[in-house]
Amino acid sequence: MRNKKIAGSMATLAILALGLTACGGVGDQADNAGGPSLEPGATKEEYIAAFEDVEPIELNFQYAGLNAQGFSARRDIEWAETVEEWSGGKITINTHPTGAIASPTEVPDALVDGRLDLANYFGTYQPQEMSALVDMTKSLVQLPSSPLIAELASQAVLADVGFATPEVIANYEDRGMHVLHPAVPSGNTIAICRDDKDSPAEWQGSQIRGNAQAHETQVQALGGTLTSIELAEGYEALERGVMDCSLNSTATAINVGWLEVAPYIKLPQEASFAPGPGSMVAGSSWETLPLVAQQLMFDVMPVYISGEHYNAVTSVLMASETATENGGSMEYLDEESERALAQANEKILQQVEESSNVDGAAMNQNVADAIEKWTAIAEELGYSETGDVPNFTEWYEGSDDFGNREYLQPFADRLYEEVFLPQRPS
Repeated sequence: MRNKKIAGSMATLAILALGLTACGGVGDQADNAGGPSLEPGATKEEYIAAFEDVEPIELNFQYAGLNAQGFSARRDIEWAETVEEWSGGKITINTHPTGAIASPTEVPDALVDGRLDLANYFGTYQPQEMSALVDMTKSLVQLPSSPLIAELASQAVLADVGFATPEVIANYEDRGMHVLHPAVPSGNTIAICRDDKDSPAEWQGSQIRGNAQAHETQVQALGGTLTSIELAEGYEALERGVMDCSLNSTATAINVGWLEVAPYIKLPQEASFAPGPGSMVAGSSWETLPLVAQQLMFDVMPVYISGEHYNAVTSVLMASETATENGGSMEYLDEESERALAQANEKILQQVEESSNVDGAAMNQNVADAIEKWTAIAEELGYSETGDVPNFTEWYEGSDDFGNREYLQPFADRLYEEVFLPQRPS
């Protein structure tokens, strides 16, 4: 059933995209080993036929997460398996968990020297080297938090603005990486805490883990102190009280089991916590791949994009349930803490405006425009929020089954058509 859905989705793209095959995109600038080319919207059967004379290809892919059953890992592994299937088995992608071949900060070197061919890379872990990317993620604090539309829009805005900003793409290309997806948020950022935080006084002195440069400004505004505890050490740190809270995506909170020891979730409403996204990148072997292999990796991106939307939305749903099961709750920040966060975000946007890495004023405006655009598209496609966070489980209309993403697929297809398709190699 999954392959039929993908084929149907891609068939509609062929009609929409005939005029795009001559457009220049990031993918068009990459070298390749040549060979046959397919039009956008090619079917699985057409791809298998095109690969008949292609020599077998073996690639190593370090996916996001430590557990193959985690939200981000399932997204990455399904994409890899779909590439293998649509190549008729000519492409083999060996999947490895985060850190198995290269630590998060070693990924660029591993992609260049050939230890890795594909990876989920956390660019915000290296803010000096990925300064334009970090500025873009900071600017996303303009996106109001919400459990559905904002979760959909965050991926769309980062992809749209990321591909359209030369400085962001240069951050990757200057280090030998080719971009398949410039910024994957894995869900918007929440605060999870050992104890409930219902007032500014209760945040005072808290040790709070963050994973983005902007989190220091936000944590200080709440009255806490930023700490940089490694992901693998977080559960014990929360359990022992060495760490009081963590800023991370809901998917991360579920994947690593931290809600068992930190079951109190706080979300902003009009304000938002800065994201710490990963990205989907290829290494030096990209240039040796046949053109049809490069095209296939782009053409199955609707699978990846909808998998990311599932991560973002369903992890909110599951986080709410898990928090309740462990004696906690999912609630909005109190009004005073929300105001403090909003003031911190104004400082962050000012930092972006004054940045020497990008045209900061243009970046802030482009992100604002993209937020408006993708929010409108979500509403146009029929997505609506008929409740709020505390009762999200009661009004969400989608499935919590990873294999059933029919509810989320229309937005994923629209994002692919408008943002990813123009980057397709040709």
